[in-house]
Amino acid sequence: MMSIAEKLRILRENQNWSQETLSKMMNIHRSTISRYETGKSIPDDETLREFAKVFNVGQDFFAERHNKTGDEPIPSGFLAKDPPADPDLTIILQLLRDYPNLKKTLISFHLLPPKRKAFAVDALSDFIQLLSHKHKGKI
Repeated sequence: MMSIAEKLRILRENQNWSQETLSKMMNIHRSTISRYETGKSIPDDETLREFAKVFNVGQDFFAERHNKTGDEPIPSGFLAKDPPADPDLTIILQLLRDYPNLKKTLISFHLLPPKRKAFAVDALSDFIQLLSHKHKGKI
């Protein structure tokens, strides 16, 4: 039977996230993440629901009755069980697998304030268009 602390640590490590990154995503202090992962503190139900959302696992994943089934986190770091209905998402998942730095960049993007996110999306779109036109026929 895996403890909540072990599940949290394994899920975070499977995503290649630091405690600092996860703490920003959860809007809690990094030391709190550390205490949860070492079992020195136990997250309340609301916090566990937030962890479930962040890690894309069922809300009962951390529940005691779930521990008794012996289910383990999926080791690949990707928790999608079925292929996405949207074919573009399949391409995006493959890009995330092929380019680990892209995944880290997207996590950093996720942590930006809304106005900076909008600016970053516009800048990235412009940059990709520039690359597409500049290198057309050369690749």
